[in-house]
Amino acid sequence: MKLSTLVDLAKEYQNICLLGHIHPDGDCVGATIGLAMLLEKYDIPSTVLLKDLPDQYDFLPISRFVSDHMDEPADLIISLDASDPERLGIFGQLLAQGKKVINIDHHMSNTMFGDYNYVDAEASSTSEMVFQMIEDFSVMDVDIAKALYTGILFDTGGFKHSNTKPSTHLAAAKLISYGFDFSELIHKLFDVKPLKAFKAQGLAFERARTYMNDQILVCFLNMEDYQTFGIEKSDTESIVHYMNNVEGIEVAIFFYAIDEDTYKISFRSKGTVDVCKVAMNFGGGGHQKASGASIKAPLEEAILAVTKVVSLELEQKT
Repeated sequence: MKLSTLVDLAKEYQNICLLGHIHPDGDCVGATIGLAMLLEKYDIPSTVLLKDLPDQYDFLPISRFVSDHMDEPADLIISLDASDPERLGIFGQLLAQGKKVINIDHHMSNTMFGDYNYVDAEASSTSEMVFQMIEDFSVMDVDIAKALYTGILFDTGGFKHSNTKPSTHLAAAKLISYGFDFSELIHKLFDVKPLKAFKAQGLAFERARTYMNDQILVCFLNMEDYQTFGIEKSDTESIVHYMNNVEGIEVAIFFYAIDEDTYKISFRSKGTVDVCKVAMNFGGGGHQKASGASIKAPLEEAILAVTKVVSLELEQKT
């Protein structure tokens, strides 16, 4: 899909909302706000609906676009970076109200739930997909460039993940040519953490367990930890990344409580195991080397169930 196609379609509607997934990350935030700013260049107003937005993205024009509600029912709904309606959380119910739904995403597990589906599992990020939609770069400015660069940077792990392609570097080069301080942006995104996040990371690492001859690494945080340290989901985002750096580990699995006996699961793989396939066993999805899911069970039962599936995958590969 080209931006001009989207613009022509959007001009037919009065109330436009852009949706991102629950617990929005850098790609979700960058893609939604970046596209909202692009539509604004064509005099098309839109509302970005996101909840629980981490403070670390306050260098983007959040207040201009982001809300937690629509004043009027949405005619046109554009979902970005969500593989299925459930990933949209409470905003998923808006899909049935919209006259048209556009689905823009890069997850291989996408369920093609839109009237228009622009899905590219080979893309590094949804933000890179939004960048590739642009035909007329005269509409670009430094704020749009910063938003899309943020999304690309986040989902490639600073251009370290295998989803980084030559096209990704070319997109990044074009974006930084608009003149923002990309080194400061990288520092804010990956290096600056509140003290509570540092404590959360240490606590999770203290609990490290290994399975399958030290090929599977498991860490967790429970509800008591969140209450004791005031930990939020955004304080835990880098934990599974560091787990996956441990020598000899093939799969890293991080469990974090979202309520009593319900855990979100973050998977990372060195490549031997397709963790998207694993995550789909638990109603999740994502990418071959990075995926997520959730499970409703006491912690020990959850760990047993998930490590059993991963162990079976490892046994088939060895």
